[in-house]
Amino acid sequence: MRYRINIKQKRRTAVCLAAAAGLNLLPFPAMAQQSPEFAYSSEEWAALRDDKLEYGEISKLVHEYNNTVLQNAIAYRDEKDKKRDDVAQDYYDTADNIYSNIQYPDTDDADYGSRMAAALNSQLQAEQMMERGDESTEDSETIKMGYDQTENNLVKQAQELMIQYWSQYYSLDSLRQRKIQAERSYQSEQNRLSAGMSTQAKVLSAKEAVSSAEASILSGESNLEKTKESLCLMLGWSYGADVEIGELPEPDLEQIGTIDVESDIQVALEKNYSLRLTERRLSNARTDKVRDTLEQTRKNQREAVSVNVKDSYTGLLLARSNYEQACQAFEMERISMDSAKRKLAAGTITANAYYGQEDAYLTAEVGVKTKKLELLNAFVDYEWAVNGLAAAS
Repeated sequence: MRYRINIKQKRRTAVCLAAAAGLNLLPFPAMAQQSPEFAYSSEEWAALRDDKLEYGEISKLVHEYNNTVLQNAIAYRDEKDKKRDDVAQDYYDTADNIYSNIQYPDTDDADYGSRMAAALNSQLQAEQMMERGDESTEDSETIKMGYDQTENNLVKQAQELMIQYWSQYYSLDSLRQRKIQAERSYQSEQNRLSAGMSTQAKVLSAKEAVSSAEASILSGESNLEKTKESLCLMLGWSYGADVEIGELPEPDLEQIGTIDVESDIQVALEKNYSLRLTERRLSNARTDKVRDTLEQTRKNQREAVSVNVKDSYTGLLLARSNYEQACQAFEMERISMDSAKRKLAAGTITANAYYGQEDAYLTAEVGVKTKKLELLNAFVDYEWAVNGLAAAS
């Protein structure tokens, strides 16, 4: 099944406006892309350039159209040949420039105090620049790793936003069902009032419940639209673009069951961006002080990565258990719903009893969808923890 939200073809326009996940307010040409045309087939480009968002396209869309990624690619053109000594020399040159412009006053100058303070402040700045040059561990490789880490974090954020979008979408189903329940209660209280079995206060309270449910729906619809807008902006569409949000993949329960967490920890240690950056900086270290600090940082990061992968795995197993329980609960409600339909047709239950069962069935149905999304989100978290983004601090 495909869910369509305001399906209409539009082209991305000239400006990719800022979104919450790190976009810059800098314009790019319409459909600006990072890769040359031969990077993908014509069919792949067509899929990326249409106004349908598929979950499997997210990483490519971030790479080709995300404003932060495009800006980093431009910046890296001037940094790709930088060596450790080049970065350090920039600090040394700055220090030399500051030193050459320092003018120490004579003791008999009228403004000796303020001029000496300014000179000493400049001297301190120069010394700090020299120290930063000594401590510099950056080169083109660390810069590139930092940009790659940023890009993959944006992919993860976009995947989580797409999951959040559908979670909010299904939550709206629950809110609409609550409104139906509130309207039934309101009608019931009106009927009871007419029969002298209720009070005006109870009728007003029931009416307020309907209004509250309507307000919750409006708020939910607004939040859903904001999430969609943030997601689309991250992936290169312009503000207000009419985009179809495609379906999400099903959680792979079999794959989850075959996970070897200890083996994955070793993979995570090899791929972790923060840890790799520390190791590269360690190889670039100029002083024992910097080297000792980085060695301790590396040790702490290795421990933190291992813990994060284990925690993500525990969260994944919990999410799988919750999903399986939700499926079992839904199956029970489905059986009860089938029975209620037969009883209603036979006239052996009241309409109110039937509606009560229907509410329970719909609640269980939304529960399955919600728990499935939570499982998918947990899997995304675990997968990225293994593939370079485990928290290293």
